[in-house]
Amino acid sequence: MVSMIPFGLLAGVVGGREVRITEIDESGFCFRTIEENISDSEALKVCFYDIKNGCYRELEIPEYDIQRFDMVDAELSGFYVKYKVTVKQKAYAEAVQRLLYQYNHYIHLKLEEDDSALAKSLTGYPGELDEVKRGSLEEQVGIWRRELTPDGLESAYNGKRIDLTDNCSQYGTGFKPGYKCQVPLESGVTELALEIDRPELYLAYLRSSLTEFSKKYAGKCIGICGSIILEHRVPDHVYIGNQFCHLLFPERKLLFEIIEKAAAEQVEITLVFSYIREYMLDYITELLDEINRWCEEKRQSVEIVVNDWGMASLVKKSRRNLIPSLGILLNKRRKDPRIPFKKGEQKWFERNSLNAGFYRNFLEREYGIQRFEWESCGYEQQIPPGKNSLHIPFYQTNTSQYCPLGAVCETGERGRQKLAKKCPGYCTEYALLYPEHLHMIGRYNSLFGIDMRILKEEEILKNYIQNGVDRVVIRAW
Repeated sequence: MVSMIPFGLLAGVVGGREVRITEIDESGFCFRTIEENISDSEALKVCFYDIKNGCYRELEIPEYDIQRFDMVDAELSGFYVKYKVTVKQKAYAEAVQRLLYQYNHYIHLKLEEDDSALAKSLTGYPGELDEVKRGSLEEQVGIWRRELTPDGLESAYNGKRIDLTDNCSQYGTGFKPGYKCQVPLESGVTELALEIDRPELYLAYLRSSLTEFSKKYAGKCIGICGSIILEHRVPDHVYIGNQFCHLLFPERKLLFEIIEKAAAEQVEITLVFSYIREYMLDYITELLDEINRWCEEKRQSVEIVVNDWGMASLVKKSRRNLIPSLGILLNKRRKDPRIPFKKGEQKWFERNSLNAGFYRNFLEREYGIQRFEWESCGYEQQIPPGKNSLHIPFYQTNTSQYCPLGAVCETGERGRQKLAKKCPGYCTEYALLYPEHLHMIGRYNSLFGIDMRILKEEEILKNYIQNGVDRVVIRAW
């Protein structure tokens, strides 16, 4: 018998209860469970994962013999009981042969090939394109721009005028291409926000009028994002801070200069915090108190994007003017530019925990969270009821508190990472580059993909607006 096939490839169900299959061959299998008495009248089912087709195949076992094994190791007898099942079903033997063949093929590929060849063999992933890389971030962005501007057109939407208020079906008007919604602003039509998330943008915002800054920001955007900003003229919101790196939040003095300017320009303010390291707790607590006092003096509120639960608790605590929003790091979902190559059913990616009403109720009851931050990440997402902000076109796939870019710059080795409490700002000059076809980059302590679909297909963004997104947040490269 073959022992300990990975649980993701093989599972058993006895009487409706899942059990761990420990050994298997064409004549039967062994499994373990905590139950001491299992009869041969229990319904038995074995689930085989088909690696080739990326799906599970369930096989009912109507006739079988079952026998209990005495534990060889008496010390483990208190934890589980082991059973052996004998099966004479032809379909079962064929399913086992298919599983063992595919698993053996996978093991050989894993041992003999690199990751690209393995993925190409199993999924059709174009591993040979992994060798095609550009020499700089600017060159890479230039490739993306040309990909989005066929025939010299100004945008991938063929020069069409794009307005965030085009889609107004939630107000009973219905959606018609080219129809401009005339509902009043207070009814909640989609807002535009710009992410000011790193030192160069903090300073650029302070040194420019809002109109001038918007034009400069549009020039740093890709595809239709620049056209949206120019069409909107000035943003409704500014997002100040970084969701992913704890060292990119502006210093106190700079922060208050930025929010004073935003308040004077009558732009709504969203302050963006990443995870909070323990050594930062006292500073962040004092800063939140100071921001709350500023809000009381100005008689206005400020949104706070939270990306760990400790931060959510701090914002909730006696700070009525700070309105929390659930950040990207807490709004978890699977995001990867290689997902289109994944076999099997992908519709399960469309939903996550926020699609559960009881979870949204919990967030509102415990933390006062009613707004959620989303990213357009290459596949359709089911946006839940409530207030939803959609960040385009970049989406985060990985974040490390131990900065990989810093490790490469300091040691030449990505793996020699350490926690950075101070940073010379390597990310202002350097980025990690990846194969061109993946449409991804490494910036500061994170990896980002770019959703080319939402930049190429006009209906995607409009559908998001129609189905629950009330704010579009644009992230410049």
